[in-house]
Parts: sequence; structure tokens; C-alpha cells
Amino acid sequence: MNAPLFKAVPQSLGATTNGETTFEFLQRGGQTEAIEIHQWIEDWFREYPDDHGEELRKRLQSKKFAEFMSAYFELQVYSVLRRLGCRVEVHPDFVGTQGTVDFGVTHGEESFFVEATVCGIEQGILRSNANEQDAVRKIREAILCPHSDVWMDAEGELLKTLGKNRLIGPVQELLDSCSPDAVFGLEEVHSWHRPRTSIHEGDWKLDISLARPIGSNGKGQVHGPSRGGPVDSASAISRALWKKEKDWAEKKRDDATFVIAVNVCHSEYWSDDELEAIYGQSDPIIGQDRFSPSLSRVAGVAVIGNATLGAERGAPVRLHENPDRGAPECLQFLRQETSFGELIGLD
Repeated sequence: MNAPLFKAVPQSLGATTNGETTFEFLQRGGQTEAIEIHQWIEDWFREYPDDHGEELRKRLQSKKFAEFMSAYFELQVYSVLRRLGCRVEVHPDFVGTQGTVDFGVTHGEESFFVEATVCGIEQGILRSNANEQDAVRKIREAILCPHSDVWMDAEGELLKTLGKNRLIGPVQELLDSCSPDAVFGLEEVHSWHRPRTSIHEGDWKLDISLARPIGSNGKGQVHGPSRGGPVDSASAISRALWKKEKDWAEKKRDDATFVIAVNVCHSEYWSDDELEAIYGQSDPIIGQDRFSPSLSRVAGVAVIGNATLGAERGAPVRLHENPDRGAPECLQFLRQETSFGELIGLD
């Protein structure tokens, strides 16, 4: 049994603070919701194999939310498989390759492999984190009456607090380099012609551009940030599945049954998107039509709809079975949409 995951620290209310990781927030969070999730994770982690516990602990403590969610979801998938009466091996070895998969699973006479993945994080219309909110606040407070509208678009996750000079300097320089008349004369339909600059920190980027004021008073304002990424989740799901299938192909185990569990955390997730990603069409005959050629080695795809922190109870899960392969018998009940919360023991 693994040692406790969370430390006993003073509990406090309030949202995530600047520089605080998701793990740290859950550790000290005094809200009912945070305490509940804290206990879920601790219970699941207690069942996780000791020899892989430290590696998972480090990932759960990561500063990157995407890394935390990846480890969190693997922990959930492990718990589901155990609840189904499966014997689960974490990161089983493969002969002739340096790679591995998340889980090797045995249930009765059948055996199969499972890879868990999360996609769509920071795509669609998503709430920014506390560091990004702080950065935007500093820009808004400093740029009070710009001669043009200032539009901001963000990508990635900001993992540190940025100083005022780092943020305000590029915006002010952009405004100083352009006259109001020059900006007003721009064709709005050609937004890529806008004067622009950007601020980078790690994989986070804040793209800043100028446009003619849209307010009736003709005064400029600071807008955004909007978030980059595809509007629908189909492309995010496709990329995640393709990568896992490509990794599996390198194992050279076409004789084995391979299942992918994908948690779609895209804010614009719809079930039609998963059909397009898995079958290559939006209206397949479920149970008859084959998977997309890029997923020909995959026996089944279990799609969980936006099971983010605290949303697990209402998250739907459904298994899509590749008729050319056949999914494991112990997972067949998931061909009918089920509650993910029930699978992971959230009554």
C-alpha cells in the first residue's frame, strides 16, 4: 500500500492562488468540493501498485495542469479496471521494444492492453488559470485609454507570475508604433494584417493585436483573452487516438487486443465529434462500420466526456467496438452509455 499522497496542512478557502498547483490547491482546499476530490484521489492512490506509486505521485504534483490531468485519469482508469474484477499490471514490458503501455489487463481467460489519454485541455473556450488572469489584470490596469482596441489571444498554460514591465512594455510599444489613423484604415476582414506583437513564457503565448475601436464612443478598449485551439473536439480526439495507435504499432503486437480510454476535456465536446474521430464519419452504423484506417489496430475506444475535476459524476462514458477486432468481453457493457461516476465508485 502506498504512503498517503497528501500532507496534513492548514486548510483554507478560496480559489487557486498565483503559482499554486492543482495538487497544492486540493491539499489545502477547505471547500466541500476540494475535500471530496482530495479523498477520491487518496483512495484510488492507496490501491495503486507501490512500485509505480512514486512516479505517479510526481506527475500528480506537476506544475502543468495537463500532466496532472493525465496522471489523474490513469489513476481513475486503473480503479475502474480493478472494480471490474481485472488483474492489472502497470507498464508491462514488451520484448524487442523500449516502449510500453499504461496497463496490461487480465480478466478470466481474456487479456488485453489499455492506454489512457486526455485530450482537448486548453482548447475551445476555456477559463484561464490564475497566472494568466493576473497578467491580463496588469495589462488592463496599465492600458486604460488606448487609441485603438487591443485584442488578446492566449495559448498554452502560464506557469509563473509575470512582472508588469514584461507585460506592459510590449503592449505600449505596439501602440506607440502605430498611429490611430493607420489602425482605423485597416480592413477588418483581414485580421492577419493587424499590427501585432506577442509575449512568450514557456509554452504559453499571449498574442496581442490592434484594431479600430468597436465602441460607439470611438474609444479603444482591451479585449480578451480568447483561447486558441479548434472550435470542435473532433480534431483533438483524432490526434490523441492517432498518437496512441502509432505508439502501439511500434510494439508489433498485432496479435493482442488494444483498447484506448480517452477523456475528452475540450470545452466544446459533443458526441458527434468522437464519431468523426473514430469512424471518419459523423453518422456511422455503430457496431457494424469499421474504424478509420488509422485506427485499424485498435479493438475499442472508450470515450469519457469531459470528466474534469468534480465533473466525473455526470460524465458519460461509452465504448466503441471495432468490428474487425472485437473488444474485451468484460467491457462490452460499456457499449451502452454509462455514468463514469458509477464506474469509479462515486455514489
